[in-house]
Parts: sequence; C-alpha cells; structure tokens
Amino acid sequence: MLDSHATSARIRGGAPSVAVFSIGAIEQHSIHLPLCTDWYQVREVSRRVAQELGALLVPALPYSMSQCHGPAPGTVWLRPETLALVVRDVVLSLRAQGIRRIVLINGHGGNFVLDPVIRELNLAYSDLMVIRPPFEGGFNAVDLFEHGDVDSHAGEVETSLMLVIRPDLVKAKRLDHVPAVGREFFDYVFLDRWAPDGVTGIATAASAEKGRKALAVSAERLVRTVRETFSALESLKSECPEGGAG
Repeated sequence: MLDSHATSARIRGGAPSVAVFSIGAIEQHSIHLPLCTDWYQVREVSRRVAQELGALLVPALPYSMSQCHGPAPGTVWLRPETLALVVRDVVLSLRAQGIRRIVLINGHGGNFVLDPVIRELNLAYSDLMVIRPPFEGGFNAVDLFEHGDVDSHAGEVETSLMLVIRPDLVKAKRLDHVPAVGREFFDYVFLDRWAPDGVTGIATAASAEKGRKALAVSAERLVRTVRETFSALESLKSECPEGGAG
C-alpha cells in the first residue's frame, strides 16, 4: 500500500493501478463521540482495504453533506454540488497520472450525490472504472449488533467502532434514543427536532469486541466486493470495447 507519506517518486515507481478514496464527515455525535467519528471510521476501513488491495490510499475527505445536523456546534458541511465537484476533481487527478480504477468508500449515509457523480464519470471516461461498494459507516456489518435495526447515528455501531479506533475519544456517559420516526426524517428537519440528544440508537450496548469484529468483517466484505466488481466490469467492457452504456 502507498499513501500520502510516500514521495512522488516512490508512487511513480510503485505504479499503483487502483486508488482508494473515502469520504467522512465532521458533525455532532451526541455527548460521547467526537465530531470526527465518521472521518476516523472510514479512514480506518479504507486503510485496511487499500492494504489488502495493494492500492494507493488517498487521504480521506473529512467534510461532506452534514446539513441535517443544522447549526450544531462544530458541525461543518459541503453543499451537494461542492462535494460532487471535489469527487470529480480527485478522480480526474488520479486518472491524469494513470490510475484508472478508483474505489470510493462512503463513510456518511447522507451523501446522496455520489451515485450520479460516479455514473457521470464512468459514462464520460470509458477508460475509468469508478465504483462505490456498500459501506455507509459500518452498516454492512449490522448483523453483528444487537440493535442494528434501530441504529443510524452515534448508537451501538459507531460507538463500538470508535472504542477500537480511538477509545480515548469516547466518553463514558452515553445516551440511548430510538426515534418515533424513520431515518427518512434526516431529509425533512434537523436531527435535533426528532432526536434531541443527537443519537439514534442504543449507544450503551456498544463494545470494543463488537467494533473489532465489525471492522474486520466490513474490510473483508469490501475487498471481496471490490475484486468481484472490477472483475465483472472488465468482462463487460471486453464485450463492449467502447465502454459505453446502453
């Protein structure tokens, strides 16, 4: 794995064919988790994926679409169009240096703009393969958690992951809250209107053991999905040399 600690000459010599680029968020996570929770989680899982793939690890983008938290202190966000432009520019800068396979790992569930950006890049540049395997901040390992079905923010999942990644940043006092409305309300009103303490889930059920298992399972599933997806794309593109979509 190569990353930003390497020199440009070392990356040139390594000639990576795959890059892993991830997106986090800086936003409130109740009273017990730091603002950087999404960012730190996606950085860690992306590091593991890049290591296994022998890929170039691009530094994770800290900011994304956190408007749903409104004016919560410390929360910052990008507008959808800004995030779309940033992702496009990063991908094209990698393409310019000969890296054609890009793995985009999304660590924040609200980044709905990513799918159309990926589609447009793949359609506009036939030599590119930009993919986004499912992750959404650890939820592809949700079967490891007791309360995964009611967990979406600062609950059992994220607290367990942070107990592994940065336990020193996790506060002892935790709050639980299961909202009376669904997660679609992220798109309707600020979170504090339907989850006043900034948590949706059972944070007190978190444990480092669950977090370790979730990180391992998430990375394993991501690597497997990435390899299968690139293999399928190569096969499809060999049948359609122009790389176009029907």
